[in-house]
Amino acid sequence: MSTEKNWFDPNTYVEMMKSADMTKMFEGAQVPGFDTEAMTEAQKKNVQAFVDANRVAAEGYQSLFKKQVEVMQTSITEMTEVMKEASTAPISAENAEQRMEAAKAQFEKGVAVFTDLSESARKANEDAFAIIRARFTEGVTEIREMTDSAMKTAA
Repeated sequence: MSTEKNWFDPNTYVEMMKSADMTKMFEGAQVPGFDTEAMTEAQKKNVQAFVDANRVAAEGYQSLFKKQVEVMQTSITEMTEVMKEASTAPISAENAEQRMEAAKAQFEKGVAVFTDLSESARKANEDAFAIIRARFTEGVTEIREMTDSAMKTAA
């Protein structure tokens, strides 16, 4: 049995948070004006944002993988049909032209599918990053507020 963590599973991070009680991280801090509860809460939000981003990315890629399987199954079915047809039709200049047109159409379809899959991957990454970016922006504001509060208390 492997003890390696699945970093694509949001529950991995939830379990890490539980085992490393975040409230104890700053327990001994004696900095005047330093709000350990606010810092602990901010860290919880950071981990939650990471978990949420990971979940969104995993869901996006799961959808992408399903599309890839569907494309592969369709391609195999279509290729089988083309091969059956090619093996029963006599070779002629007209058939060769039709086969070339069919091959061109399949290539163009493949490019379109690849473009669609690439767009799905881009969107999954973008959606996950948006969660991290939003939390980062919120975190900067929290740090600014904590710093202002600490400076006022120290003064």
